[in-house]
Amino acid sequence: MDALVALPPLAVAIALAVTPASAASAASGSAPTRTSTSTPIPPYVYAPGDIYPRTPREKDLCDRASRPDWVYLAGLLAVDVGAIWLGSSNDVKLSDSLAVRMSGPAMIGVAWGATLGGGWLALPKCSPTWVEQAPREGDVRATWPLALSIALLAGATAPIVNAIAIGNLPDFWTTPEREMHVVTAAVFGFGGALLPYLLPPGTYSAARELERIRVAPVATMGPPGRPGVAGAYIGYSLPF
Repeated sequence: MDALVALPPLAVAIALAVTPASAASAASGSAPTRTSTSTPIPPYVYAPGDIYPRTPREKDLCDRASRPDWVYLAGLLAVDVGAIWLGSSNDVKLSDSLAVRMSGPAMIGVAWGATLGGGWLALPKCSPTWVEQAPREGDVRATWPLALSIALLAGATAPIVNAIAIGNLPDFWTTPEREMHVVTAAVFGFGGALLPYLLPPGTYSAARELERIRVAPVATMGPPGRPGVAGAYIGYSLPF
C-alpha cells in the first residue's frame, strides 16, 4: 500500500487496472466482491427408459387404452347384423330400382370394412408397464401401412361376405349388374375400413392422446444463466 502511495496518480491507476480484483479491493481498502456462479436448475428431461406412465393423466389414458372398447365392438356387430338383414332382404334384391339393388352390397361392404378396421382400433393399445413413444429421431413406426393393409383386406373379402349374405341371385339380374355388385362391395369395403379413423373407439382415442402428450417438445438445458429451450434433433443412419 505504501508503494502505491509513493507512485504518481497515473501509475496507481495503471497498477489497479492490472491487479486482480481481490488484490485491488485490498489495496483500495474496500471489501472484496463476490460474483454469483449459480445457474437456474434446468427442467427435468425424461429419459428414453421412462416406458411407464409418468403422470396421473398418462395413467388414466393408459388405463382406458389398455381395455377393449366393448361398447364399440357391440355397435359394430349390430351394424353388421342390420346391414346383412337389410341388404339381403327381398325388398332390396327384387326392387325395380337399380340404385336400391346396388345399395345392398354397399351397406354390407361398409359394415364389413368398419368391422375389420374398427375391430383393430378397439383392441388394447397400451400397457401399464410399457407406453410406446416415438424416438427423438422421429416416428419410425408409421400407422398408415397397417391401416392400408386392413382396408385392402376388407376390400378383397367384402364381395365374399356380400355373396354369402345375399344368397341366390334373382334371374333378372344381368351379368354387368352382377359384376357391379362385386365391385361395389369391394369399394365400399375398402372405404368402410377407414371410416373408424373418423369415428374412433375410446381405446384408440386414448392411445392417440397419450401419444400426443409424449410427442410434446423436450426441454433441453440452455447456456449458463438461461432457461432451457425446446430443441430439435437431427440424425442420420448408415447401412452396415
